[in-house]
Amino acid sequence: MVLISPNVGERAELFRRFGGLFEKARLVESSEQVVTRLLEREAILSTGIGGGVAVPHAQIPGLGRLVMAASTHPDGLQYPALDDQPVRLVFCLLGDTNTAADHLAGLARLARLARRSSALEPLVEAANGDAFLVALRQLERD
Repeated sequence: MVLISPNVGERAELFRRFGGLFEKARLVESSEQVVTRLLEREAILSTGIGGGVAVPHAQIPGLGRLVMAASTHPDGLQYPALDDQPVRLVFCLLGDTNTAADHLAGLARLARLARRSSALEPLVEAANGDAFLVALRQLERD
C-alpha cells in the first residue's frame, strides 16, 4: 500500500491515512487502533531516522503478520527527525506482538535501505504505487 504525495500536514494526519489503508484492507479492525499505537511509539522517540526517512512502527495484537504501507513526500513532511532534515519517505510497519522477530527484521531491513539515502530518490519521485514498488524492488537488488 503506497500513498503518493498525500495531502497531509503532519505525522498524526499521515498516521490516520495509514490506519485507514490498513482498515480498508481488513488487516486491522480499527484505524484508530493503528493511530493510537503509532502515536504511543512516537511519544517514546521519533521514528524519523534521518536521511529523509521515517519508519513509524507499532505492534497490533492479533494482526498475525508483518504489514507495511509507505508514503512519499517530495516537498517534505513536518516530522521530527534525528538529523532535523525534512522527511520525504515514510515506511509504516505494523507487526503482531507474537511476531516480534519479524517486526525487528523488517525495521532492520528498512534502516539499511535508509542509509542509502541518495538511492531513495526514485522512490520519492514515483508517479504511482506500481512505480514505487518497481523502484523498491530495484533497490533491494542493488
